[in-house]
Amino acid sequence: MAKICAFFGHRDIPDNLELSLREQIEHVITHYGITEFWDGCYGDFDHLAAQIVTSLKSQYPHIRLVQVHAYPPSGSTLRRGFDRAFLPDILTNIRDNTCIPRRNIWMAYHCDIIISYVNHAESKIHEPLDRMHGRIPIFNLGIYQPLSRFQRQLPFQG
Repeated sequence: MAKICAFFGHRDIPDNLELSLREQIEHVITHYGITEFWDGCYGDFDHLAAQIVTSLKSQYPHIRLVQVHAYPPSGSTLRRGFDRAFLPDILTNIRDNTCIPRRNIWMAYHCDIIISYVNHAESKIHEPLDRMHGRIPIFNLGIYQPLSRFQRQLPFQG
């Protein structure tokens, strides 16, 4: 059974992130036995992560790169470097602006490790980190500190 690492990160990333991301990806392969990497293919962080995993396939031929769709694909083309793609069942009948955050939460609950680049909570990309904080290893290359479920503001339930 595959051990899965999911990527989550901001659209825009600094130019100097490649080396630390490469080191972190190799670390989870060699120390955690990760064999499959899930990528949402949205933004600079996802694109860089996919490039690095693709380049590491010659050194680690057992690893796989998987595109996890947020919307039903319009065609059957697989992006270069990817081994397969799929749409989570929970998204098959949804066509609104919640697809990406829902896909990200789904990925977080179905992976073994997270590698991320999250600096702030201004977008919803921090939510997978907050939900999985303390449950699975999270390697965030940004400065955001995930909140535990006790630190998150929950709606009043009276």
